[in-house]
Amino acid sequence: MLLLNFKAILKIIIKLLKTTNRHIIFFTLLIFAVSSCNLFRYGIEERKREREALGNNENITINKSERQKKADLILKSAKQYDGVPYKLGGNSKKGIDCSALVMLSYKDAGIALPRTSLEQSKMGQLISLKEAQPGDLIFFKFKKTKSKNQVNHVGIVSKVDKNGTVYFYHASTSLGVIESSLLETYFKEAFVKIMRAY
Repeated sequence: MLLLNFKAILKIIIKLLKTTNRHIIFFTLLIFAVSSCNLFRYGIEERKREREALGNNENITINKSERQKKADLILKSAKQYDGVPYKLGGNSKKGIDCSALVMLSYKDAGIALPRTSLEQSKMGQLISLKEAQPGDLIFFKFKKTKSKNQVNHVGIVSKVDKNGTVYFYHASTSLGVIESSLLETYFKEAFVKIMRAY
């Protein structure tokens, strides 16, 4: 397209050379040259802005990748406790409670968390249920316990399916360490919040 425009302009210049004053032609060519330079400079600036925007996207991808690596380590650690029986105050494969499961899984990813679910619930950033990602902490408050704390149970988000259903690993008092989901009424009704601790 630019080549066609250039040919058309060249034809006009040749006609002008034959019929018009050479000073007018000179100024016309000068104006054309200046406008071409401005268009060229505009194109360079646009490409520079595009490269900067691309660079910013690459940084976001890198940060997501680092977060995903930590989440993978956390979940790998949590899965090692699969089937371990629940034991209040326990912190080994002989028996473990919910906050110890979280603390030890995060520790294996190089992240220090407090020992209790209440203290863990104060760590990081509050995340909406729709924004939940693997590795996030999920908190519950079960009414059957006599605790006056805002939360009394914690798990680790293991996945979010295409329908937005959140799955999580936790130490269940009756079944030990298992994966559950918010599709289960018991957990749906007790759900309090999700925190991103890293």
